[in-house]
Amino acid sequence: MRRLAIIILTLLPCLTVVRPCHGTEPPGTAVPAAESTGGEAATPDSSSLQALKDRLQEYLEAISTEPFEIQGKEADFLISSCTDSSVRQTVALTIFDHYLGSRIMGAEAVAIHLCDEWFIPGKISMRSPEELMTAKIFARFNRSSLLGMKAPEVTLKDTSGLGMTLFPASGTDSPGSPEDSVNAAFSDTGRYSILYFYDTDCAKCRMETILLRNILDNDDFPADLYAIYTGDNEAEWKEYIGSQLTLTALNTRTVNLWDPDMRSGFQMKYGVLETPKMFLVSPEGIIAGRGLDSHALEELLGRLLAQQRQDLEYGSAESEKFYDSLFSDPASSTCQDITDIAGHIETRTLKEAGDTALFRQMEGDLLYYLSGKREGRFKCAAEHLVKKMILGRDDIWNTPDDTLKIVQFAEVLDELLSRAAAGTKVEAIKVHATWLYRGKTRYGEYRLDRLRKNAVIIFHTEGCPVCKAEIEAAASLAAESPDTAVLLIDMDEIFSSYPSCAETLFNSFDLTSLPYIMTTDRKGIITGKYVSLTERQGL
Repeated sequence: MRRLAIIILTLLPCLTVVRPCHGTEPPGTAVPAAESTGGEAATPDSSSLQALKDRLQEYLEAISTEPFEIQGKEADFLISSCTDSSVRQTVALTIFDHYLGSRIMGAEAVAIHLCDEWFIPGKISMRSPEELMTAKIFARFNRSSLLGMKAPEVTLKDTSGLGMTLFPASGTDSPGSPEDSVNAAFSDTGRYSILYFYDTDCAKCRMETILLRNILDNDDFPADLYAIYTGDNEAEWKEYIGSQLTLTALNTRTVNLWDPDMRSGFQMKYGVLETPKMFLVSPEGIIAGRGLDSHALEELLGRLLAQQRQDLEYGSAESEKFYDSLFSDPASSTCQDITDIAGHIETRTLKEAGDTALFRQMEGDLLYYLSGKREGRFKCAAEHLVKKMILGRDDIWNTPDDTLKIVQFAEVLDELLSRAAAGTKVEAIKVHATWLYRGKTRYGEYRLDRLRKNAVIIFHTEGCPVCKAEIEAAASLAAESPDTAVLLIDMDEIFSSYPSCAETLFNSFDLTSLPYIMTTDRKGIITGKYVSLTERQGL
């Protein structure tokens, strides 16, 4: 990039100036700019001047990705390299106009630097006194709210007339007149603040308000919106709030503020010369975005929140121990009890605290915990958790890490849990199994949809203590109840002797954890699954 700057510098001595006739010089004599020593103001040759401007624009575009501090130093380097005052003025104004009109957020910092370094001290003249006055006002009203700066402290009033201080300076008390009750702004860590300055009579504000409201409702960012009315008509303000600034987002909190007495100085502190004007302030109180529109805010805040989020690990031994302590008693941890716990987690973490990370950690741990349990109450709760807290919640689970560890896992669970739904007819699959009925045992091939008894079907494996306990409970039930039969399907045998049947069974039922127990009626309709005969409880 500095090579391009050198090329620009080579043009400077080549610029010519046209002077009025002096002495023996014929009219229109061209004199090199570097040789001008006085007399009347010179005008650079237009073609050379345009070439210089074109190269300047090319160079400024080339360094646009550099930090603004570096861009300011590059601008100083080019300006100070000019030996002719007229050329220096042209270079300085070209650079100033470029940054003043730039659509790149934060570029105005370089324009303010040029004002402070060159124009306001009088080192270089602007095109007119009026332009200099405008530049001074611009610099004065924007100097304290540039990107990367601490957001200026400002005290405003809410709809009830109470004062609220935003971004109070550390170590100082919140300002406010004695008759005011001054409240601190939300002090939650990890939340961004959106400052939206608007007026009720501003047509552009009305359009921006609609866009902002829709985006915040749709994205439900864990952020705080401070909607700041810049006018003084209380009735119009409150009517506007009711009709335009009522959000339905759960995670985005809204505070409506104003300064009817114009005592806060928000205009100068935040450069509010016109509305609408929008800022984004980081949880640390640093200005992260300025001059935003709603779409730019959505993109910037979404990116910053994604960077802020940490990749979490789920299913730790500590979390398993915690949930074991909650759900150890079957009588007090039914499916409804467990889903109530999941709902309580959502309320305390998301709705009350706005803590997305804690919500993800606790619900993710609960998902992993429930997935490892075979009893019906846990499977029932897992189905609720998957459908209500994970799938379809793109506002929460929206990173590649979430997709890998939670969303894809939940999708697999959702498919497994949907198999062999209660109330549907069991599939017509023939299996080799052991039949227990009225104290008698018989081995043979049976079709699952034609057992013609109220049946308990147990898929089991050898060397499984839980399987053994459930089979003993089933045998006892079959001996005691003349209306109930038991079908024992040994999956070890099926795998080794009937692999095609094993594949069919695995595609039809959730056999990820054995024993898997289901019940059917005389017509082959499924009446329960994930049954535990030892608990006498099922789904």
